[in-house]
Amino acid sequence: MNHHGDILAADSTRDICSGIQRKRERGALSDCSLVGAGVGAVTGMPLSREERRRRRRATLKYRTAHATRERVRVEAFNVAFSDLRRLLPTLPPDKKLSKIEILRLAICYIAYLNHVLEA
Repeated sequence: MNHHGDILAADSTRDICSGIQRKRERGALSDCSLVGAGVGAVTGMPLSREERRRRRRATLKYRTAHATRERVRVEAFNVAFSDLRRLLPTLPPDKKLSKIEILRLAICYIAYLNHVLEA
């Protein structure tokens, strides 16, 4: 893209943003904080529980908290696999195994231990 295209794109973006700001000032667009309060912007009707939940989940604060919880969950999951991996005998002992390989090996090892106990 050339320099003139960049200027045109910036001008059109500025025009769009200023148009949105003017509409907000006139009351033609509702403010996001009012929309989240439980009233629909277009109809003025109360929002359904599902719509309120969808809008709450769209906030940056919610997404950030959700991402943090997911990272903690995945880390705990990986630690559990590491702990299980250390309990399984393999040759060589430091051989890298996928999660499915760890599970399959654990199943076989448990079956072997059961067989040893029954014999």
